[in-house]
Amino acid sequence: MLTALFIWLINLTRHSRNLWRRLLRRRVAYVRIPISGALPEFAPAPPWWAQRFFGAQAPLSLSELRRRFEWLASDPQVRGVVLDIGALTCGWATIQSIDQEVRQLRERSKLVVAQVANPDTKSYVAACAADLIVAPPAGLLTVTGLYTEVRFLKDALAKADVRVEVTAVSPYKAAGEPLARSDMSPENREQLERLIDQRYAMIIETIARARRKTADEVRSLIDGAPWSARRAREAGLIDAVLYEDELPAFLASHTGASSTKLPAIAEWDEARRTLRLPMLRRYRRLVGVVAVDGTIAPGRSRRIPLPIPLIGSEIAGSESIVQALRQAERNPRIAAVILYVNSPGGSAFDSDLIWREVRRLDRRKPVVAVMGDVAASGGYYVASGARAILAQPGTITGSIGVLIIRPVFDGLVRRAGVNTVAIGRGANSGFFTSDAPTEQERRATRTLLDESYAIFKQRVGEGRSLTEDALEPLAGGRVWTGSEAREQRLIDDIGGMPEALLKAQEFARLPRDRTAPLVLIGGERGRLMPQPFPNEPLKALMEALDLLHQPRVWALLPFSDE
Repeated sequence: MLTALFIWLINLTRHSRNLWRRLLRRRVAYVRIPISGALPEFAPAPPWWAQRFFGAQAPLSLSELRRRFEWLASDPQVRGVVLDIGALTCGWATIQSIDQEVRQLRERSKLVVAQVANPDTKSYVAACAADLIVAPPAGLLTVTGLYTEVRFLKDALAKADVRVEVTAVSPYKAAGEPLARSDMSPENREQLERLIDQRYAMIIETIARARRKTADEVRSLIDGAPWSARRAREAGLIDAVLYEDELPAFLASHTGASSTKLPAIAEWDEARRTLRLPMLRRYRRLVGVVAVDGTIAPGRSRRIPLPIPLIGSEIAGSESIVQALRQAERNPRIAAVILYVNSPGGSAFDSDLIWREVRRLDRRKPVVAVMGDVAASGGYYVASGARAILAQPGTITGSIGVLIIRPVFDGLVRRAGVNTVAIGRGANSGFFTSDAPTEQERRATRTLLDESYAIFKQRVGEGRSLTEDALEPLAGGRVWTGSEAREQRLIDDIGGMPEALLKAQEFARLPRDRTAPLVLIGGERGRLMPQPFPNEPLKALMEALDLLHQPRVWALLPFSDE
């Protein structure tokens, strides 16, 4: 009752403020929104002291971009949006999510103009979602296609008498190749070329659809890049060449508006003071979000100041994620949970701990996994415990397999003049040293690897209802795009966070509402112990009936005390 009254008072205030804004004739025709950088799904706000004393702001996230688009789409005075697209460092799945959100905004009768300066292939593909693309006269379109390279360090390490032994389930599990090989394995080359071919085909298709060209025309244009802004306009890659101050006149001429009063383009912070405030709605039960963002490792989730090879700069701590899942389980207002996974994997042990919590939670509340740019290896491991998995076509996933990397420094130590005398008991007592492993230690490593791999496949087989024979050709460290994963039954459907929200609402029997708020659960509060793993209702019933199947001595109260 108090909540309903509180919402009614807020909405009354917003009605009054909207009326006041109309009386003051505060209007904005177009809103400029800059897009650049990694564009994560969620971006936590900086500390209060950084905001107050240094003006720090959270970087734009996909979830915030959706919120802004929804707000602008619901305001009839707004004619459109100017997306100022800079250098994008996100993955291709994020590019596809941007494309999806921009096209939905256009479907609600808003003109979207992409403003680019020196776009590379990724930024230009993102711009292709807009109605119009404009660039300054000095702009340069470096839409040169796709390029990737792998640097192999084996020979460089050998100069320092250092080597790395990698034990993997198959050559497709190639994360350790740069350390242990001088060249790419045929299996990894075949895999990378297949992924690049699919990604390049997606780029060709996106540009061809947006710019109304054939696939062969787009390939020819890419092969002729870089393009100056003027030549790009002549080739049909952009719609206009102009400076930023000329954009209002261009918009007026394009929309047929009067040239005597040019449309205003406002920055977001300015525009939000003129937009019609949306009314609040009451939600009795909500969908929570637990993020697995970064390399999976023990401890708390954290950010490393400098990226580490094979680790990166973002750590998805199993302790934080497990606690977040338990908090979601105990929160009576959380009806379902979205597990957002943007992780290349990490510790198999910690991945299994998270998987267990996902499976346990899903017995009480539905869990839907949605993948970001990459959800592979340990990232796929944790997602396999969910009731349903969604991913964008360009998501990198799969890599079902494990490997063990062992650096060997004994040559470097000897070169430095260090003499080591070791004393141990036990055949494998030196297993964790940096010396060259014995053959017995290598056999122990292989046994450990095979056991971990078998557990991984068992988890995936249970979660995806795949037999071992059906799973093995998909495993072995093989990497797949989201589109391929859908065909191979490794995921259930194509989509991003909005589609995952609808799926979670469906499982929890909540009203389907794409704009419903999400509750981001961080797991940074006190430690919670796990509740018992719930039995399946049918299994529990059969076990209870089985008690009556055979004669047994009972010590049982003859009546209920309820």
